[in-house]
Amino acid sequence: MDLDDLSSYTVVPTKGTVVKTLAADADRIYFASDAGLHAYGKADRTLSPVEFDGPDLGEIWGVDHVDGKLVVVSAYGFVAEIDVAARTSVVTDLHEAGAEAGPQAGMGIAAGDGYVYLGGNGAISRRDLRTGEVVNLPAPGEAKDAEVIGGILYTGQYNAQGIWRYDPSRSRDPRQAASFPSEQNRPLDTSWDPENRLLLVGVQSDTEGGGALWTYCPRTGRKASYVNPIDDVQLVRAVVNRDGVAFLGGDNASKEGPRATVVALDPVTGKERWRLDPRQAAGVAALAVQGRNLYGLTTRGALFVVDLRTRQVVHTADVSAVSKGFAAMVTHRGAVYGVSDTTLFRFHPKTFAVRTVVAGINGAWYSGPHVNVHGGLLYTLRGHNLVAVDDRPSH
Repeated sequence: MDLDDLSSYTVVPTKGTVVKTLAADADRIYFASDAGLHAYGKADRTLSPVEFDGPDLGEIWGVDHVDGKLVVVSAYGFVAEIDVAARTSVVTDLHEAGAEAGPQAGMGIAAGDGYVYLGGNGAISRRDLRTGEVVNLPAPGEAKDAEVIGGILYTGQYNAQGIWRYDPSRSRDPRQAASFPSEQNRPLDTSWDPENRLLLVGVQSDTEGGGALWTYCPRTGRKASYVNPIDDVQLVRAVVNRDGVAFLGGDNASKEGPRATVVALDPVTGKERWRLDPRQAAGVAALAVQGRNLYGLTTRGALFVVDLRTRQVVHTADVSAVSKGFAAMVTHRGAVYGVSDTTLFRFHPKTFAVRTVVAGINGAWYSGPHVNVHGGLLYTLRGHNLVAVDDRPSH
């Protein structure tokens, strides 16, 4: 933009979905995007990547230019000084340099094939259940939720990173497996559909409202995105499946409008089968299927149970004593287990009575608690620590 004539300006499209953290020298304007570090030539008005012999910068949080060098702050916890002319770099690890560090709050959790994975910001923690070894894998953004499918980890990555894939049998870091429209930017919940062999991901659109259901086939790489499958204001907070049918739980980021709508659809075609308004005052926090029943928790701590054959609500209860706010549920040993910010609990499969399994679990979660099952054990967080819970209900 010409500061002497504000009507005179140039617009240059980029391949990234976000442009931020600008710096400049006499010839170029440097900027970060989700596609990396780039430069805009003022003379020829062209874009080009900044090439250098250094590590992946991941999400970039700061860029400055001093004496022919770019100084870049990475979400991976380091500062890179890049000599633009020589295309070399010097990397300084912030923790090794004396910056105070501590454990991150957790995000999504997945378990399978001898490993437990915990999502974080800029990293995915992998714990080997045989040796106890913990490795932090670099991954840009945040792994909001994940599934282990055939020994391979698949994650829903915020912000607008789509689905990522990691194979522990290969010496490679996680890589993007599928991208989706950038406005559907916040994956919230994942579910593996064994009938259709599809990974299902419930998504929120931060900027447009509403949300989407993503589907991805690990075998073929085929993907689909069904935008606003509930309506144009309800995001997809939760997704579960049974017999090839996906069940979506709606929430609403605004104070006005519908919430807690449950929609059943065919994940192969995206066609709706039926929908139900359980008449709740708050949006869905989590869903689970056990037997003939679909369990729903709301963000105000209400339980509702839907008989999937009659499509009627057959039970409601106030369970806010153990769950209020975001939550997660999983089916294990014939019962539905739930975790909130404070408590690990389970529901009786016939009476739906709630029972506390671990009081005061108080997991250090960043954007809502999670729980997963592997090898007969429940995995979640207690404080900042990963814990395994062996619960054997008597029903």
